[in-house]
Amino acid sequence: MMKGKLVFALALLLAGVLTACGPGGQGEADGLQLWFPASGSDLSNALDTCHYEGEETVSGLMDGLLSGPPPGSELTQVIPSGTHLLDWTVADGEVRVDLSAHYARLNGINRTLADYCIVLTLSQLGDVDQVCIAVAGQKPSRILRPGDVMFSGAEEAPVEVSAALYYRLGTGDMLGYELRVFRLTEGEVSAKVVLDALCAGPGQEELTPLLPSGLLAVSARLEKGVCYANFSALLLENIPDSREEQELVISSIVETLCSLDEVEQVQIMVEGELVDRYGLMDLSSPLFSHQSQ
Repeated sequence: MMKGKLVFALALLLAGVLTACGPGGQGEADGLQLWFPASGSDLSNALDTCHYEGEETVSGLMDGLLSGPPPGSELTQVIPSGTHLLDWTVADGEVRVDLSAHYARLNGINRTLADYCIVLTLSQLGDVDQVCIAVAGQKPSRILRPGDVMFSGAEEAPVEVSAALYYRLGTGDMLGYELRVFRLTEGEVSAKVVLDALCAGPGQEELTPLLPSGLLAVSARLEKGVCYANFSALLLENIPDSREEQELVISSIVETLCSLDEVEQVQIMVEGELVDRYGLMDLSSPLFSHQSQ
């Protein structure tokens, strides 16, 4: 059973914290370590370390993590390329790191792996007992400690779904898209995971975001083919002046969600309430994808 392996992973990872084993099981008696996923390993040995020789500070360790493992090692990088440290603070044994929006592209087991690479690395500092990870200034969802290390929420057969995320193409008035594959774990809703990724922004340079920076996808639910996409209040606080721009914003949401097989229409909501209008647009009824017409 997968869940049995996950519990076993916890014990092995905690042992790794105490012994500070380097890649391939070679001990590193002195100095700090950087934690990364081990390539080709199963969940019973998901993370491993490499020696760190930089400044023994939060920013130094984070720079090491974001730079990735040394070339030629058997470690891999799970943190998205382009992620950078925006800010950090330490107080009363707790360190808070604020990462750029690129980090929000992670989901499922990859997000869990990345979170604990950060937690295990930073908790080696003498004044750090717990870690909070924020993204683009948003409030952290929980406090993480090295003793909490486990890969919770994974089901026996994780489901992969693909979606097309729609953004502005260049600086014009047309939409472009990038294809993404998401590995969903138990309890995750595909539409919510896709909306989180859409809010985080594109990965391709030729695409630019249309949604307001800092916008959150609060929830998403599916009823008889209609996806009820619930956003934070920021969606209605930053409405473009022109109808053309308004249509681009709403179309980016609708086309993205309708790229999921199970979604036929989209109903926009804000803070749990149905939205009747978005500027000059009537949103009182569910919207169809133009791509499928």
